[in-house]
Amino acid sequence: MNNVLLRINLTTKEITKETIPDSVVYGYMGGTGYITYFLYKELHPKIDPLSSENKIIIAPGPIQGTKIPVSGRYAMGTKSPLTGLYLDSNVGGFLGPEIRFAGYDLIIIEGKSESPVYLSVRNDKVEIKEAKHLWGKFVRETERIIRITEEEPKMRVLTIGPAGENLVKFACTTSDSYRNAGRGGLGAVFGSKNLKAVAIKGSTRPTNGNQEQIEEIRKDLIQRARTAKESGHLMHKHGTSWLVDISNQFTQFPTKNFQSGEFEDHKKINHETLAEKYKRFRRPCFQCPIGCSETLDASVFEWTDEKEIAKPEYETLAMLGGNCGINNIETIIHANYLCNQLGLDTISIGSIIAMTMEAKEKGLVEGKEFKDVEFGNSDKLLELIKKIAYREELGDFLAEGVSTVAKEWGTEHFAIHSKGLPFAAWDPRGKLGLGLSYATAAVGASHLRGWPSTADVPDKSAEPVIKSMIEQQDLKTIKDCLSICHFTHSITPSLSLDDCRKITSAVWDKEVSIEELRDIAQKVWILKRLFNSREFEPKKPREFDKLPPRFMKEPLPSGRAKGCKAFIDEEDFERSLDYFYEQRGIEKDGYPKKEEIEKLGI
Repeated sequence: MNNVLLRINLTTKEITKETIPDSVVYGYMGGTGYITYFLYKELHPKIDPLSSENKIIIAPGPIQGTKIPVSGRYAMGTKSPLTGLYLDSNVGGFLGPEIRFAGYDLIIIEGKSESPVYLSVRNDKVEIKEAKHLWGKFVRETERIIRITEEEPKMRVLTIGPAGENLVKFACTTSDSYRNAGRGGLGAVFGSKNLKAVAIKGSTRPTNGNQEQIEEIRKDLIQRARTAKESGHLMHKHGTSWLVDISNQFTQFPTKNFQSGEFEDHKKINHETLAEKYKRFRRPCFQCPIGCSETLDASVFEWTDEKEIAKPEYETLAMLGGNCGINNIETIIHANYLCNQLGLDTISIGSIIAMTMEAKEKGLVEGKEFKDVEFGNSDKLLELIKKIAYREELGDFLAEGVSTVAKEWGTEHFAIHSKGLPFAAWDPRGKLGLGLSYATAAVGASHLRGWPSTADVPDKSAEPVIKSMIEQQDLKTIKDCLSICHFTHSITPSLSLDDCRKITSAVWDKEVSIEELRDIAQKVWILKRLFNSREFEPKKPREFDKLPPRFMKEPLPSGRAKGCKAFIDEEDFERSLDYFYEQRGIEKDGYPKKEEIEKLGI
């Protein structure tokens, strides 16, 4: 490994290359580890996320571009304009490997351009180019124009749409047309810097690591994926859309702003309906044997001229479907298409629109701008998506996000977020201890930060499952540092921490222990918490580790977990939080313990 950091300053136009120190390489690994380290080291506390002081970090891991499968990933990070806190987001596709083909292990973008620009990266040739002609363009059109301009049809393009340009607080960045860094507003940070896109083309496959061991790992993972597929695992046949039925079965499917965990029309928007109604094309990420990603034949839709458009993922089917009371599958496909092209996080926009619908339903908001804003109204859903992206009328306020809007409307009791980040599409009242993962994750209510290993409902204390949750947090952290896909739970047997040890040992060409990986995971977890602790001051971090009132006070009205709240009571939540802090090396007020901070090497 060359461990090259490419740093681009949009204010000074200075482009430099640095060497990432070995202490960081082996202490933080890559991906989310690098993001955490450099955000903490280089950002001053309390900066405005939309100021020139904020930075964008694009971080593949040490396995990108190697022959290890299920590695078509990369991570992005910044200080979130939605939450004002730490943010990282993980993305699939082809851009991550391309960064390493170009010779880079990390890209940091800082400063602010006076006018719209995009970055062109071709191996050693890195340029800042004018992008006024791209401003206002949809995502896919931007990709096409850049590839024509660069005379490179296979150039990988990371871009924003109009939502990012208009500084919508939950705007995302998009690569490969529909692969999104979806949460927390990375697109708005691009827009604040007048950065439209980053285009990358490399030519050299990385050769780091023990190639014999890497080949053994490659064969093993491909065989395990084949075993799962042959046994009928639905992820391999239908992608994440099969989770609609699973979530509904477990009373975790968000329905009408999480008023329920069951959607009576879930069969109208599930994997079977998609398979019956539409022709699908398998579009796997870089050298992935699972291939969960699919597109749809778009010729049947009157509202687009595209030949193919993305099939909605589970989170989108849930948040723009059941959560908004929508049972029309074409409406959800259309909404997903709009979000992909405008550059919007489908989870966050599904949350803010659903809250608006409930506020209208309960008579808490009124006026002509709320006409027909009601659960199940397909036309209004599509209209609001566009208005939010362009900050028009009511959309201008909704673009600020659930937390801000709820404070203005007095709807905090059904504002479904943690630390300002809307909940992903899994109701914590349907799974024992899941609420603790949402409440304590540094980014807010992400579903990808480690769940307890249990199928139980929360009708008892969560304490017994907390250690399993920490184990899963560590596994997910290491996966995000390596930048290997979390859907490796869909191979047989699923990817374990010992697999990660073998992968890390192979790419570093030195023996690594499970204990060393756990130490890296702990450091990354603690450093994220330390980043946020600076932002919380003078308040204590514990004050922010909490769940929305709906999940703590309103039991599920039906289904498998009928009568359950996220915790049996407030006392159980506080006891569980105390125990979690103790296991994680956290003081009772939520600050990391001194001995944990001393291990960070910062």
